[in-house]
Amino acid sequence: MGPAAVRALLAGLALALLAPGAAAEPPRERLVVQSGYGLAVPVLGETVRHFAERMGSEPSHGLRVRVYDAGKLVPPLQIFDAVSGGRLDAGFAFPAYWMGKIPAATVFAAVPFGPEAPELLAWLHQGGGLEIWRRIYAPHGVVPIPCGVLPPEASGWFRKPIERAEDLVGLKIRYAGLGGRVLERLGASVTMLAAGDIFLALERGVLDATEYSMPAVDRPLGFYKVARHYYFPGWHQPASILELLVNRERWDSLRPEQRAAVETACDASTLFALTRGLAVQAEALDFFEAEGVTLHRWPEPLLARFREVSAQVMAEASAADTAFAEAWRSLQEFQARQGRWSRMATVR
Repeated sequence: MGPAAVRALLAGLALALLAPGAAAEPPRERLVVQSGYGLAVPVLGETVRHFAERMGSEPSHGLRVRVYDAGKLVPPLQIFDAVSGGRLDAGFAFPAYWMGKIPAATVFAAVPFGPEAPELLAWLHQGGGLEIWRRIYAPHGVVPIPCGVLPPEASGWFRKPIERAEDLVGLKIRYAGLGGRVLERLGASVTMLAAGDIFLALERGVLDATEYSMPAVDRPLGFYKVARHYYFPGWHQPASILELLVNRERWDSLRPEQRAAVETACDASTLFALTRGLAVQAEALDFFEAEGVTLHRWPEPLLARFREVSAQVMAEASAADTAFAEAWRSLQEFQARQGRWSRMATVR
């Protein structure tokens, strides 16, 4: 075949590709995501990887997700600002990390003595919670997407047993979200640290105690080597939502099928996080006991005190911030409506 024939053939192919009805592969785009958790961390990091894998398993939407490990692009606690400012397309995180900037964010993360995972998801997806969440984030140029839900957390690691509320006075502890405010009310000195900084603070005595997550997540972080008393239940986080934050302009630039693919992958990752989180805790508890850790359940009088102070904290936060009040009222009303069903349908 001569050069003229080759040119004719190529021209014919080009015309065929441009012809009406011709199938064309959609242009591929990239979404850069910063994880707030180490990708090797059980459950948390696994959920981020699961999301990326689901996005990659169906390439027809033309969106490639590039996930960076925690701290590779920005520190975990700066993810919100980086996404809001357009330095990152998106980030995986825990909404309570931004409560200093957006007090209401923590309502969508975890509420002390609040709903467990199924009810929290029902409020978000069927009870108007997600609409409120997105409206609260909108002025910051960020779109939140629920992208994981965790079962109840542990309540924390302590160097010494805690038997009375008085034992919390002066205690230096790392605690996230509204639970930290409750402990502050009870006299503890509360700080917020990223996961990678906690062990060293415990080891050096900068902290007397810490909470982070569930047993399987806490295990590789090594807290048990320093703080030998592990408390349950996690009254401060009966369920925890993981969010995928997406820059608003970047989100709007995606095609509808790409946005749908992201939300579908997040739905799958939510199921993964819950089932994985439930499945791997018993082995971690066995490990801790073999290492000499003492597992405690909070004394009932102390749990009652936590509940009492939690109600005060929620009321004061609502009085101080209208967005917080709206989100908290919506969640309470949803729970109240579902209360009769829960009492009738569940075995207590």
